[in-house]
Amino acid sequence: MRRYSVAVLGVGGVGKTTYVFRLLGLSLKPRATLRPGIYRLYLGDKEIDFIDVPGQVATEVARNFSRAWSFYVDLMIYMYDLTDQSSLYAIAELHSALLDRGIKPYRKVVLVGNKRDLAEELGLFVEGDEIAVAVGASKVYYMSALKDNIEILYRPIGENI
Repeated sequence: MRRYSVAVLGVGGVGKTTYVFRLLGLSLKPRATLRPGIYRLYLGDKEIDFIDVPGQVATEVARNFSRAWSFYVDLMIYMYDLTDQSSLYAIAELHSALLDRGIKPYRKVVLVGNKRDLAEELGLFVEGDEIAVAVGASKVYYMSALKDNIEILYRPIGENI
Protein backbone atom coordinates (compact mmCIF):
# COMPACT_ATOMS: atom_id res chain seq x y z
CA MET A 1 0.00 0.00 0.00
CA ARG A 2 1.39 3.40 -1.01
CA ARG A 3 1.21 6.21 1.55
CA TYR A 4 0.48 9.82 0.56
CA SER A 5 0.15 13.04 2.48
CA VAL A 6 -2.28 15.84 1.67
CA ALA A 7 -2.42 19.25 3.36
CA VAL A 8 -5.62 21.31 3.25
CA LEU A 9 -4.76 24.96 3.89
CA GLY A 10 -6.73 28.19 3.83
CA VAL A 11 -7.87 30.87 6.24
CA GLY A 12 -10.44 30.26 8.95
CA GLY A 13 -14.02 29.47 7.99
CA VAL A 14 -13.52 28.29 4.41
CA GLY A 15 -14.56 24.68 5.16
CA LYS A 16 -11.28 22.78 5.39
CA THR A 17 -12.25 20.63 8.36
CA THR A 18 -15.74 20.02 6.95
CA TYR A 19 -14.09 18.79 3.75
CA VAL A 20 -11.76 16.42 5.60
CA PHE A 21 -14.55 15.12 7.86
CA ARG A 22 -16.80 14.42 4.85
CA LEU A 23 -13.98 12.54 3.09
CA LEU A 24 -13.47 10.44 6.21
CA GLY A 25 -17.19 9.74 6.55
CA LEU A 26 -17.36 11.37 9.98
CA SER A 27 -20.79 12.59 11.01
CA LEU A 28 -19.40 14.92 13.66
CA LYS A 29 -20.04 18.61 13.16
CA PRO A 30 -16.61 20.23 12.94
CA ARG A 31 -15.69 23.04 15.27
CA ALA A 32 -13.01 25.63 14.78
CA THR A 33 -9.67 23.84 14.47
CA LEU A 34 -7.59 24.68 17.53
CA ARG A 35 -4.58 22.42 17.00
CA PRO A 36 -3.09 20.56 14.06
CA GLY A 37 -4.85 17.35 13.14
CA ILE A 38 -3.72 14.42 11.03
CA TYR A 39 -6.44 12.15 9.72
CA ARG A 40 -5.95 8.88 7.82
CA LEU A 41 -8.07 7.72 4.89
CA TYR A 42 -7.80 4.47 2.96
CA LEU A 43 -8.79 4.92 -0.66
CA GLY A 44 -8.32 1.81 -2.81
CA ASP A 45 -4.66 0.85 -2.50
CA LYS A 46 -3.71 4.28 -1.10
CA GLU A 47 -3.19 5.31 2.49
CA ILE A 48 -3.67 9.07 2.72
CA ASP A 49 -2.79 11.28 5.68
CA PHE A 50 -4.66 14.61 5.73
CA ILE A 51 -3.06 17.52 7.56
CA ASP A 52 -5.46 20.16 8.88
CA VAL A 53 -3.89 23.10 10.73
CA PRO A 54 -5.51 25.93 12.67
CA GLY A 55 -5.32 29.60 11.87
CA GLN A 56 -7.64 32.43 11.02
CA VAL A 57 -5.25 34.52 8.88
CA ALA A 58 -2.75 33.49 6.22
CA THR A 59 0.46 34.14 8.18
CA GLU A 60 -0.86 32.20 11.17
CA VAL A 61 -1.82 29.23 8.97
CA ALA A 62 1.65 29.25 7.33
CA ARG A 63 3.37 29.38 10.72
CA ASN A 64 1.23 26.56 12.12
CA PHE A 65 1.75 24.40 9.05
CA SER A 66 5.54 24.83 9.10
CA ARG A 67 5.59 23.91 12.80
CA ALA A 68 3.34 20.87 12.43
CA TRP A 69 4.75 19.38 9.23
CA SER A 70 8.46 19.44 8.47
CA PHE A 71 8.59 17.48 5.21
CA TYR A 72 6.97 17.50 1.79
CA VAL A 73 3.36 16.66 1.20
CA ASP A 74 2.31 14.96 -2.01
CA LEU A 75 -0.61 17.31 -2.56
CA MET A 76 -1.35 20.79 -1.23
CA ILE A 77 -5.02 21.74 -1.41
CA TYR A 78 -5.45 25.48 -1.01
CA MET A 79 -9.09 26.15 -0.13
CA TYR A 80 -11.10 29.35 -0.23
CA ASP A 81 -14.74 30.39 0.14
CA LEU A 82 -16.44 31.07 -3.21
CA THR A 83 -18.50 33.85 -1.60
CA ASP A 84 -15.54 35.65 -0.02
CA GLN A 85 -12.99 37.28 -2.30
CA SER A 86 -10.67 38.05 0.63
CA SER A 87 -10.35 34.31 1.37
CA LEU A 88 -9.14 33.82 -2.22
CA TYR A 89 -6.56 36.61 -1.96
CA ALA A 90 -5.46 35.11 1.35
CA ILE A 91 -4.32 32.04 -0.61
CA ALA A 92 -1.70 34.16 -2.39
CA GLU A 93 -0.64 35.62 0.96
CA LEU A 94 -0.48 32.14 2.51
CA HIS A 95 1.57 30.84 -0.40
CA SER A 96 3.98 33.77 -0.11
CA ALA A 97 4.26 33.27 3.65
CA LEU A 98 5.26 29.64 3.10
CA LEU A 99 7.86 30.67 0.51
CA ASP A 100 9.13 33.43 2.83
CA ARG A 101 9.80 30.72 5.39
CA GLY A 102 12.05 29.11 2.78
CA ILE A 103 9.77 26.18 2.06
CA LYS A 104 7.89 24.92 -0.92
CA PRO A 105 6.35 22.09 1.04
CA TYR A 106 4.48 20.17 -1.66
CA ARG A 107 4.98 18.17 -4.82
CA LYS A 108 1.68 19.24 -6.44
CA VAL A 109 -0.90 21.92 -5.67
CA VAL A 110 -4.58 22.46 -6.53
CA LEU A 111 -7.03 25.20 -5.62
CA VAL A 112 -10.50 24.39 -4.27
CA GLY A 113 -13.30 26.94 -4.20
CA ASN A 114 -15.69 25.73 -1.52
CA LYS A 115 -19.31 26.55 -0.62
CA ARG A 116 -20.58 26.34 -4.20
CA ASP A 117 -24.13 25.77 -2.92
CA LEU A 118 -24.05 29.04 -0.98
CA ALA A 119 -22.43 30.90 -3.90
CA GLU A 120 -25.19 29.76 -6.26
CA GLU A 121 -27.86 30.72 -3.73
CA LEU A 122 -26.36 34.20 -3.29
CA GLY A 123 -25.50 34.65 -6.96
CA LEU A 124 -21.91 35.43 -5.96
CA PHE A 125 -19.17 33.21 -7.37
CA VAL A 126 -15.52 34.27 -6.95
CA GLU A 127 -13.47 32.43 -9.58
CA GLY A 128 -9.95 31.43 -8.66
CA ASP A 129 -8.15 31.07 -12.00
CA GLU A 130 -5.82 34.05 -11.54
CA ILE A 131 -4.71 33.01 -8.04
CA ALA A 132 -4.37 29.40 -9.19
CA VAL A 133 -1.80 30.50 -11.78
CA ALA A 134 -0.01 32.66 -9.18
CA VAL A 135 0.43 29.72 -6.77
CA GLY A 136 1.21 27.14 -9.45
CA ALA A 137 -1.99 25.14 -9.02
CA SER A 138 -2.50 22.54 -11.74
CA LYS A 139 -6.30 22.76 -11.53
CA VAL A 140 -9.18 24.60 -9.84
CA TYR A 141 -12.09 22.65 -8.36
CA TYR A 142 -15.42 24.15 -7.32
CA MET A 143 -17.49 22.24 -4.77
CA SER A 144 -19.61 22.23 -1.66
CA ALA A 145 -17.83 20.25 1.05
CA LEU A 146 -21.07 20.20 3.01
CA LYS A 147 -23.55 19.14 0.31
CA ASP A 148 -21.82 17.56 -2.71
CA ASN A 149 -21.73 13.81 -3.09
CA ILE A 150 -18.54 12.10 -2.03
CA GLU A 151 -17.34 11.39 -5.59
CA ILE A 152 -17.03 15.13 -6.24
CA LEU A 153 -15.09 15.59 -3.00
CA TYR A 154 -12.64 12.83 -3.96
CA ARG A 155 -11.76 14.40 -7.34
CA PRO A 156 -8.93 16.69 -6.18
CA ILE A 157 -7.27 13.69 -4.51
CA GLY A 158 -8.02 11.01 -7.07
CA GLU A 159 -6.90 13.14 -10.01
CA ASN A 160 -3.70 14.40 -8.38
CA ILE A 161 -2.11 11.57 -6.39
